[in-house]
Amino acid sequence: MNKSKFTQKNVVRSCTLSSTHQNPILLMLNPNTKFIDIMKLIQIVWRQNADQLRLFLCDGTEIEETDLINIKKGTHLFALLKNEEKDLMNLKLGYDIIKRIGEGGQALVFLGKHKVTNELVAIKKVSAATQQDQALEMLEQESLILKQLDHQNIVKLYEKFVCSESKEVILIMEYLHGGQLLAQANSQLTEVQAKHFSNQIVDAIAYCHERKIVHCDLKLENIMLSTPSQKSIKIIDFGVSNYFGQPFDKDNILGTLSYLAPEVLSTSYKFIQPGQDVWAIGCIIYGLVFGKLPFEGNSPSETYRNILSCNYQIPKKSVSKELMHLLSIIFVANPKERANIFDIQSHRWLNEHAKILKLNINGINIRIGRSSSVVKMHSTRKSNDEDYGQVISQRKIACSRRSVTRLDKISFVVKYK
Repeated sequence: MNKSKFTQKNVVRSCTLSSTHQNPILLMLNPNTKFIDIMKLIQIVWRQNADQLRLFLCDGTEIEETDLINIKKGTHLFALLKNEEKDLMNLKLGYDIIKRIGEGGQALVFLGKHKVTNELVAIKKVSAATQQDQALEMLEQESLILKQLDHQNIVKLYEKFVCSESKEVILIMEYLHGGQLLAQANSQLTEVQAKHFSNQIVDAIAYCHERKIVHCDLKLENIMLSTPSQKSIKIIDFGVSNYFGQPFDKDNILGTLSYLAPEVLSTSYKFIQPGQDVWAIGCIIYGLVFGKLPFEGNSPSETYRNILSCNYQIPKKSVSKELMHLLSIIFVANPKERANIFDIQSHRWLNEHAKILKLNINGINIRIGRSSSVVKMHSTRKSNDEDYGQVISQRKIACSRRSVTRLDKISFVVKYK
């Protein structure tokens, strides 16, 4: 936490302290308050003994004991409590491991079952001994953020355990077995079906943005179906998520190139902003409707150039005016001019039964991009048979899951400039 210019040396301040599954309590901070004093209060009010206490602001900034003097009246603090012995006992007594269902990197994923409720869960074990510090920080960030989120279309993190003896981090998460939404993204999916999935995605991200959280790696691979028979989705993988306004690492771009917004690839981008999620949602909607990604080129350099110039095409198929307008207000290079998630949430394509038009292409290729798309959408209202365009790229979405890609921005720009 950055120290403020002023300290509350002689002031008693009333703050709110909350924690997972606990009612908020009033915390009175005086100039001599220490963590041990807060832990004693927690023991009395919440009846919890903790071996370790960590405090966070609402934006995710961690508070050290020396920072308590700078906390202002009315501040809301979030407490993360750790009792390792009790946690491990709860894990052993609470769950049975049925079988291993996946692995990746240093993580193993098991199918587990709660011994009392019989609820199926995914148990993810990560070896802390072989992980780099940055990877562990991302895991900690993911668990902290997921603990704050409770939405029907976001994967749930039930519990997190840290075992210092075996040097493992164990996450108990909601079990999803319907497969990736990527499998649904093909040219046979209708707009109505695509709209069903898109509404759920937009609602979930609007919920996140209300809480100042940016996912930062939205893509079809990070959206799962709850079950094979249901059409409800869950957004997963908050490993690189962050809060509005947090510093952006210019040396490493976290995400997947085909879904990255133009500003993220710019050397002038300094802070995490929600517009990058909106851009990625546009790519997801486009992928669901057309079965391919809007800026995907035959090479990374072509994809890179397409993103920076907002160069996307509308394939040869029936499409609604409402969808065209929605894409035109999402794929805008300047994030300040781009629609926000609440504009998308209230857009008529997601809320009305859109009229599907037959495109009359007649062999004409028209580029649909930032500079012309809004003008073209206004002109389509004058005529239902106006020509739009054919797709240039024949690339299809890769059907294999892509992990988070780290791109060195400087070398990438030089290489593909």
